[in-house]
Amino acid sequence: MKRPASPGALPAAARATARSLAEHTTSALTAVALVTLVSIVGFLLTHAASSPALASAMPAIYAGLFASSLVLVRQWKKDWNARRAGQAGAAHMAFRDPVTQLLNADGFADALAHYAPPSDHAEESLAILCVSLGRLKDIYDRLGESCGDEVLRDLSARLVSAFGDDAPVGRIGEDMLAVFHPASSGIKLALVGGQINRLMDLPVATPGGDVIVPSTIGVNFVEMPVATPRDAIRQARLANSAARTSGSGLAFFEASLDHAQRLQLDLEIELRQALQAGELQMVYQPQINETGATIGVEALMRWPHPTRGQIPPAVFVPMAEAAGLGEALGRYAIDRSFADSTLWPGLKIAINVSPVQLRSPTFIATVKTLLARHGVKANGFEFEITEGVLLDADATVLGNLEQLRRMGFQIALDDFGTGYSSLSYLGRFPVDKIKIDRAFVTPLGLRSDASSIIRAISDLSEAIGVKVLAEGVETRSQLDILRAEGCNQAQGYLIGRPMQPDQITDLIKAPASDARNERAA
Repeated sequence: MKRPASPGALPAAARATARSLAEHTTSALTAVALVTLVSIVGFLLTHAASSPALASAMPAIYAGLFASSLVLVRQWKKDWNARRAGQAGAAHMAFRDPVTQLLNADGFADALAHYAPPSDHAEESLAILCVSLGRLKDIYDRLGESCGDEVLRDLSARLVSAFGDDAPVGRIGEDMLAVFHPASSGIKLALVGGQINRLMDLPVATPGGDVIVPSTIGVNFVEMPVATPRDAIRQARLANSAARTSGSGLAFFEASLDHAQRLQLDLEIELRQALQAGELQMVYQPQINETGATIGVEALMRWPHPTRGQIPPAVFVPMAEAAGLGEALGRYAIDRSFADSTLWPGLKIAINVSPVQLRSPTFIATVKTLLARHGVKANGFEFEITEGVLLDADATVLGNLEQLRRMGFQIALDDFGTGYSSLSYLGRFPVDKIKIDRAFVTPLGLRSDASSIIRAISDLSEAIGVKVLAEGVETRSQLDILRAEGCNQAQGYLIGRPMQPDQITDLIKAPASDARNERAA
């Protein structure tokens, strides 16, 4: 997707530079001509007294020089005004987005800082609305830059027409528009926001057919005059982010959002430090077969924060990926899992691998390096992927998966049945095991159709030659039903909670009968 400064802006800037240079050259030549005229007049005055012939011709010479001076002065003034106008135009364009001709981020902040409300408005506060345009990047990628620009201009024109000339409208990000105007109440703004969403959601005609660009709005109320416009805009963007996260379409800024963002930034810094210091821990949840023997473990990462306590993976993993730490986090998990696996020869270690890792062209090289470092074999491990990885699989992802299998790793499809068209993937992608999501395990014994779903998945896995394991097994009844329906591998709190490496060592050393008795109890 095109950045706010479009490629077409570069030739325009070059033309402006050339024009400015030409204007300065013309002005300089005019000034030189004036100086030359003054010098000629001085020369003639000096020599007129000693030359009677020259003295008699002086009135005509003076008239010609005077006329020439008038022409040169007028030209110099014209050049000066043109240069001033050019400078004003350049300053004006510096505050404009080249695609939409709306105010850009700097221009919008400047307008906010200098805003004076119309005399008929009694309100003392402003409402800043940030409108994010969903799927705009996809439109640029699918239909091309020219078509994407036209869609963006159409949506921008809608927002301008909705508020009129009195409300400054800007493009403050690649896919974000903004507007501000005097505000009376949150209820009124909620109504306005809903109207804007409906307006922006109307189809846009393109050569490739009508497209719909859903919008999300964040609103921030600020007192006039606005002392810190950029901070006020940042808070409106935070509200926009909250609206996208909640799926509500519109949200208002609250101080808690600012606190949450600052906390997230602090956690990002602390996570980087924890990675560098090796403070993240790996725990392992056991997996069993039909006899109750431990056949493998799933590697899970934990962050025991020294002051904030245990921070769950659901918090720090997405945060790490958003902060660009996804690959580093994944490498850390593989490195520690390879190292710990030497404690349990013959036990299969399942390691979660993220889409960020699989999209990396250096992922295979990283895995090979870590295998060599720890002296372990690929056939002792399986990499767990989610269905979302296959949904967005490109050539790099598919190539990495194929290379992993050739190296001897197994591939497991995690959370099976919770995504899109799961069955279709099994025949198209290299999968060795499917893991039945806990959502299908929990209803066992409570709903009559739950057992039938497990039976269907088990029959399918047997037909295509892949293993099947059930996650989230918490009761003996669930485990018995799973085995009766053909699912012989299981994982969950009934089998064992995530354990430290030394606890896994003790578990596999214990007699199998002791482990079975403990689970039955």
